[in-house]
Amino acid sequence: MKTVVLFLSVLIAVPSWAWADDAAMAATVSDTTHTILAGVVKSVSWSDPAKSAKSEIVVLDSFRKATNIYVTSTTTLWDADAKAIMPDKIIARCHVNVIYFTTPEGINIAKSIKILK
Repeated sequence: MKTVVLFLSVLIAVPSWAWADDAAMAATVSDTTHTILAGVVKSVSWSDPAKSAKSEIVVLDSFRKATNIYVTSTTTLWDADAKAIMPDKIIARCHVNVIYFTTPEGINIAKSIKILK
């Protein structure tokens, strides 16, 4: 019986070591929550390296609230059939779902943009 108890205490101790490693790793990963926004594209501005302009879209939600969202090189762009598209397919007045996160500085950065039918 003592062997079984000792064996169980070792098994219980192993996960606590793993949890300690996970906690240390979690501290190095930034905590970002994502927001999903459905709306209509009000305006689109694609980057211009000559003017140091960044790519940005403005989306109006159902309450007509405008949200500025930056589009980066890692943002995935999809059509209604879930096929990858080029940025020129996203135009004003198209309906979109945008998944984005907000930086601690308050900047909205798109993870993905999907055009809706």
